Amino acid sequence: MPDGRNAPDATLYRLSLYHCYLGELIRVGAPARITSRHLAAELGIKEETVRRDISFVGDIGRPGAGYEPAVLFSEFTKYLGLSEEYPIVKIGTAKMLEALQVVFPADRYGVKPVAYYSELPEDAGVMVGQIEVKHLTEIPQIDPALDVSVALIACSPGWVQIALDLLASGGVSGALLLTPVIRIRRPEGMNVTQLRMPCDLKSLACRCQVPVGTVGTM
Repeated sequence: MPDGRNAPDATLYRLSLYHCYLGELIRVGAPARITSRHLAAELGIKEETVRRDISFVGDIGRPGAGYEPAVLFSEFTKYLGLSEEYPIVKIGTAKMLEALQVVFPADRYGVKPVAYYSELPEDAGVMVGQIEVKHLTEIPQIDPALDVSVALIACSPGWVQIALDLLASGGVSGALLLTPVIRIRRPEGMNVTQLRMPCDLKSLACRCQVPVGTVGTM
């Protein structure tokens, strides 16, 4: 099987997209077979791109017959290096961590929060779900047995760089950054994905403006 780390970033992203879609499909009742054409139509991707992406994973299914959704989901899971409950760390205030449970119920998406950290000293000891919140400065002492490599960061902007540096010192090699900061210093060896909400809102606002000269022409 090819090494997923050698696949193009765009391919890896689309494979994760297929993985998420199949997970949702399986939860609501997937058909017996699914084709690359179906995936392409549902996700707005060219069919030949879907087929090429799946070819990175290996020889799955039969030409023209499609794939068994559960088998394809399992193969994507292995190729992406995931587990059925991929362990992650979440960083934010206790209130933010509770809110994230509502908007991102991790168990629905194949991830399992195993440790929570807050920048607020008063949050230490608070229980969010079944997990006790610890202060952010305790990140370097994270238990290696938890086998965590990815963190979700939603702390206040002033703590973002500190959180990234502490995560790196604790052996965490990836971070999904929800806090809207524009510039960060990425620790050596760490992969960081940023959701730049202010920039996304501004570009969306620009696209939604009515072009000059079109008002009243309909």
